[in-house]
Amino acid sequence: MKETDRKAPFRELDHTADLRVEIRGRDEKELFRNAVESLYQLLGLPAVPDCRETAPAKRLEVKGQDPEEALVELLGELLYRATVEGKRLNLQELSVREDEEEGEGCRVVVRGDWEAITEGEMAGQREIKAVTYHDVQIRRTDRGWVARVVMDL
Repeated sequence: MKETDRKAPFRELDHTADLRVEIRGRDEKELFRNAVESLYQLLGLPAVPDCRETAPAKRLEVKGQDPEEALVELLGELLYRATVEGKRLNLQELSVREDEEEGEGCRVVVRGDWEAITEGEMAGQREIKAVTYHDVQIRRTDRGWVARVVMDL
């Protein structure tokens, strides 16, 4: 299957000034995985194949009081690394754990290697300044999980 034949795991929604997207997944783990892929697609970066094990996996962990905060933290960290450090995550593994009883909220752990973004890829990037907490929501539906996120352009 060609990269252009693959259906995007998100859709852009109307928003007055910023970029608002809706991301879907069959379960919470796929929702977060699709959010990572969506961010890179929105930046205009070519897809990085999943589960490539060319380098030892590095671990990145983000926490939030709830899944919405964890999602914004994860996307914000990946956006920073892409735009400031010039790196994108070649995702090998992702886990989501909610632990409300322990008072820990939601923890997302990703493992993968960081791949340098080339000059040519940087030229095609859409400028996203930040992933915001404004109107962020994650909900479970009868068809899976849906998240809505607003990004500052």
